[in-house]
Amino acid sequence: MTRRGLPFLPFVLGLAIGAGITLTVMPGLIMSRAMDRIETLGGEAGRVRHAPPVTADNQTIVRASPDILYSVCLYDLNDGPLRIEAPWPADGNYASVSFYDSNTNNFAAISDRDAGSATTSIRLFARSASNVPEETDRSFEAPTQTGLILYRRVIDANTDIAAAEAERQAFTCSRMSEQ
Repeated sequence: MTRRGLPFLPFVLGLAIGAGITLTVMPGLIMSRAMDRIETLGGEAGRVRHAPPVTADNQTIVRASPDILYSVCLYDLNDGPLRIEAPWPADGNYASVSFYDSNTNNFAAISDRDAGSATTSIRLFARSASNVPEETDRSFEAPTQTGLILYRRVIDANTDIAAAEAERQAFTCSRMSEQ
């Protein structure tokens, strides 16, 4: 009976090794490549890059929605926590801010439906951060020192694009001064 299973041992071993690599190594490589691509397009850590509205000519990711305005902020918490200001649409359309670690894990999100005001201030800090006084509406602890923050704002046929753009420009990421 043991000899019959022996030919399957290399297959099972290869499957286990492949699954381990896929689950541990690939997410970091994917996020590193995405962050490099964002930097190439003009993004830098601690600053927001507001992408132009999606069209067939400027689409950089597969199946990006033309009904959503995107902004991204790369984060590097090695120099301290970040303060994120998230404006919410006055027209009632949906907007959200999602936080991704360096392994592609979405570790936090907030939307206009969760907010109680026109703007929400968020403190993003590393696990090893020193005690920074709370000056924000929300706080999120990042599981990794680097990653990205994605702001999405839905637009529709009735959206005043100039007003939506002005609101989106108010989405900011900046270094918090430690006290």
